[in-house]
Amino acid sequence: MILGKIDSNLEKAVKRSIDQIESDHFKRMNDSICPKKFRFGEGWRKPQNGLAIGGSPLPPITNRGVTHSSNDALETVEIKSSTNGKMQLIRIPKPDESINSKYSFIDYISFTVRVEHFLKAGISNHDVVYQLSAYLDKIFGYGVTQKRQNGLNFYQESYDLGINNWGVVCIGGQNDTVLVTVKGQGLLAARSGWESRLHDFLNQFENSKITRVDLAHDNFNSQKTVDSYLGLYHAGKFTQRGQTPNIEQAGNWVNPNGKGRTLYVGSRSSGKLLRIYEKGLQLGGGFTDTMKNWLRVELELSSKQRVIPFDVLIKPGQYLSGAYPALNLLEKVQETIQTLKKTAKITFERSKEITNYQFGKHIWTAVQIHGLEKAFELLTKGNEELPDRLVFDTHEHFDRSLLIESEPKINEALLL
Repeated sequence: MILGKIDSNLEKAVKRSIDQIESDHFKRMNDSICPKKFRFGEGWRKPQNGLAIGGSPLPPITNRGVTHSSNDALETVEIKSSTNGKMQLIRIPKPDESINSKYSFIDYISFTVRVEHFLKAGISNHDVVYQLSAYLDKIFGYGVTQKRQNGLNFYQESYDLGINNWGVVCIGGQNDTVLVTVKGQGLLAARSGWESRLHDFLNQFENSKITRVDLAHDNFNSQKTVDSYLGLYHAGKFTQRGQTPNIEQAGNWVNPNGKGRTLYVGSRSSGKLLRIYEKGLQLGGGFTDTMKNWLRVELELSSKQRVIPFDVLIKPGQYLSGAYPALNLLEKVQETIQTLKKTAKITFERSKEITNYQFGKHIWTAVQIHGLEKAFELLTKGNEELPDRLVFDTHEHFDRSLLIESEPKINEALLL
């Protein structure tokens, strides 16, 4: 009887601890990304009876007959002891298994591996990176190319991964880990199936972890807008565990100027930041209407107060949808090659319009004076190559002679 009472009191105490930690956690989420006066659209107020300002109906929760309850967090919460002895709340995201795992793709990934997995007597940081490069080459289709002049991300040394700023590898300090970061262009350039190979690689090494992952969903002709998602916020479809996350807005929401608007939900400091933005207008920068209805939903998860499961690599759509009830709206299978093509097209269209706007008269004058062929030669001499913004090389274009060479002391058993 006494033991039962003790267990009951312990359970209540743990629940009170979780509630207090969560309350403190959401207070910290309210850190600002942009000035407070721009956080909410002009005239918005809390909806009543399912209607937004002016009596307009709010967007539906879902169009596939599957709904989340407003307090369904789709994540587990654990209390763990930190290094200083204090209790810490740790969240573990869960997937929404009701939707297709291909409803999202990964636009950014960073992960760490313990250096000890590569060590051998007398081995240097350079040799560790060389061994890791062999793995990365198998995973992504390209490896480490050269050492950079300075360290990065609080690591003592850093190396380029691939070409064209695809990624970076950092080593030295930081609890004897090596950090690998691959950016969006590097992932678009990677060999097909890299997600499963990286999943297997991380599972191979103890204490490896994902430190950040960005999950993206593109709709090139979206019927939903950033205003639709703002309405869903007011309808409580971003509320979790009884808490409403921070929301902020960037861009001109009062008088949209064609340069694109962004809705932020959550905060980077909490380890969970959602960006919903007009990507077509953002790429065009106000110079082109090409794909003006291109809307991107992008979730950034980091290891701050979170453990990111490796399964996020092979079920990105399910983890994106599970982040908030409002994201159960996603319904298009993602093809990264289409994103690559659309990005190239809209970037070229913008380049063409900027050239016409800034230099059109000068080009026309040169043609009148020299003729078309001579004017073309004069105006392009010494610049017979694609501009950086229009270079979209893939792993197939990677020059393997650029791979770093190893010093003698390497652990051959670890090479693939």
